[in-house]
Amino acid sequence: MTNSSKMTNKLTQDCTTEMQLEKIRRGQELKFRWRDDWPEMEKNILQSGREAIAQHEESQKANQVEKD
Repeated sequence: MTNSSKMTNKLTQDCTTEMQLEKIRRGQELKFRWRDDWPEMEKNILQSGREAIAQHEESQKANQVEKD
């Protein structure tokens, strides 16, 4: 795991919505778009963010089932 993917995971681990993910992506773009590897970093941010959102949605469904 590279430093940028560790950073990406840290940034997106608590991501729960696409809007929140887009804010993270835009903030990182402002800092890093000048780098040659920005497209790869952006792809990693979006991928790990979407994984975090999916995990959040699954846990919400599981919690809802437990309450019913």
